[in-house]
Amino acid sequence: MKNLKVCGLLLLMASLTSCSKNETAKPAENPITTLLSEQLQALKLVGIRENSFRESGVVFSSSVAGKLTQLGSKLPDAGIYVVTVWDFDSGQVLLQKTVEQEVPDKLTLIDIAVLPLTINKKYLISINNKSGQRSQGSYTQAFKASGGNVLPATQGNITLHASRSGGGSMVAFPSSSANQFSLLTGFPEFTFIPD
Repeated sequence: MKNLKVCGLLLLMASLTSCSKNETAKPAENPITTLLSEQLQALKLVGIRENSFRESGVVFSSSVAGKLTQLGSKLPDAGIYVVTVWDFDSGQVLLQKTVEQEVPDKLTLIDIAVLPLTINKKYLISINNKSGQRSQGSYTQAFKASGGNVLPATQGNITLHASRSGGGSMVAFPSSSANQFSLLTGFPEFTFIPD
């Protein structure tokens, strides 16, 4: 019985000393969703359906140390989509997840193994709009109704630098930079938490 009390006391002390009252949880950031909602009055969103598929993405970087904890999808059609995080400079895949978006045009986020980000290093998040045996792909484009650039834009600790796109039903690094500042296409999303 004495051992049980000592064990309980040690566990209680460990739990009390592991957290400080001054520690607060860092707020999660969803920069693409935040940009779209904050700029909603200035942006025009157009849904596009084509007989082809595309990989749409955004180049981003973080101004502080932190990590990605979720990846997500917001496409006009419900479906199962592949979301990929790339090293922008090398084009190498850092993380790839399948996201099941059950509701059309509604953001779905899934938890991932934590992916640490290096300060000011450029990454690219992309989504391929091919789902199952569908013969068409759909996506949304956001652009300023009055003209001008949507990107670059800083949301919290994340800077969204430029859009990238590419054609095809297979996941591939989206290298086209056409309309890279005036259009935001997709949309993939991620959750960033600062350290």
